[in-house]
Amino acid sequence: MSIGDGCIIAIGSVIRDNDGGNHQILSPEYANTKPVNIGNHVWIGENSMVLKGVTIGDGAVIAASSVVTRDIPPHSLVAGIPAKVIRENIEWKA
Repeated sequence: MSIGDGCIIAIGSVIRDNDGGNHQILSPEYANTKPVNIGNHVWIGENSMVLKGVTIGDGAVIAASSVVTRDIPPHSLVAGIPAKVIRENIEWKA
């Protein structure tokens, strides 16, 4: 897992690079773990969840209570379950 510089990760957020526990799906194409990569200056809102194998691009914002299941482009605002891009080319400051 990697987390870039200048990120804000709000309380209650969960970042998972694995499925955890002692269970495992037995299938050749299934991977129990995959890295999570969070770019620079990313804001992850309260109670959001980022799942294994996801890359979040620089400057992205994850809205509160979102579940990120796939890669997020840089400078995008995403929201929902699963999280979807709702605005592009955003800028934000703390």
